[in-house]
Amino acid sequence: MRWTLWIAFAVLCVLSGTSWAIPREMSDGLPPLEQQGLLFGVIGLTALLFAGRRAWSRSRGLQYARLAAAAVGFFGVPIVVVEYARGSVPAMSRSALFAMVPVVVVLGIGAGDAIGREEWSARHFLVPALAGLGGLLLLLPLDFSGSVRGWVMLALVCAAVVVVGLASVWLYRLLRGFGLADAVAIVGLANAVFLLGLSRVHENAVWRWSGVVSIASLVDVVEVLLIVGLLREMPPARFAARYLVIPLLTILESFVLMRPEWTVRMGFGTVLLAAGAGTLLFWKGAEEETVLSLR
Repeated sequence: MRWTLWIAFAVLCVLSGTSWAIPREMSDGLPPLEQQGLLFGVIGLTALLFAGRRAWSRSRGLQYARLAAAAVGFFGVPIVVVEYARGSVPAMSRSALFAMVPVVVVLGIGAGDAIGREEWSARHFLVPALAGLGGLLLLLPLDFSGSVRGWVMLALVCAAVVVVGLASVWLYRLLRGFGLADAVAIVGLANAVFLLGLSRVHENAVWRWSGVVSIASLVDVVEVLLIVGLLREMPPARFAARYLVIPLLTILESFVLMRPEWTVRMGFGTVLLAAGAGTLLFWKGAEEETVLSLR
């Protein structure tokens, strides 16, 4: 894998892992779905200015629709579900649940194989994915509401995890048929329509731009651009390691700042999480086998 992709992946993980330290007070008063919808709208419209006109044709309408659907599944669906689940499923529990995405990706690749050899190769990623998930579960205290709404929201978050994992595999195949600017334009506009439409129905939309202009929004834009570029270039199983690397960085930051007393459980969980993420990222056979299994 090219060194530029490693740098982009590292920047994405650092930005996401330190997002808690970025002030977001400037976006107060703007409904969350509207804010995200406007953000994706800006990204999509800006990318549209750089998109190649030759790439847009009626004959590719089905490809546009597939890319838009996959992009909404990867970006829009988890944004909406996390917003609705806020208060019923705590943030740490959501992070632990989304650590299941690498497992879903591996199973999704294996289930799509037509040849047994590729399915067997894809399953090699299952052990590190499960190890990373187990390590995170040892580190993060899970807390779920016992109410009916709590269980419904938990089920929705789990469903969103599955959608994100499968959408990432789908996007890897679809994005390679588009130029980067064209892909960003479709991703941005599709999610803008989806999020603003739901905001119109479920939120008191205020329709102003002031809450979009902030440091936090700029970071969000950079993250979206990096994610689209990496989804296009990195094999799904390798890119899914970010769902383990990001919480690992956040946990290590908390260890440095809070300096808790180490326990066997913390040490074992950190080792498992780091080993799972590292194996998904650096295993030599990862790239070749993942590409084969997606054919």
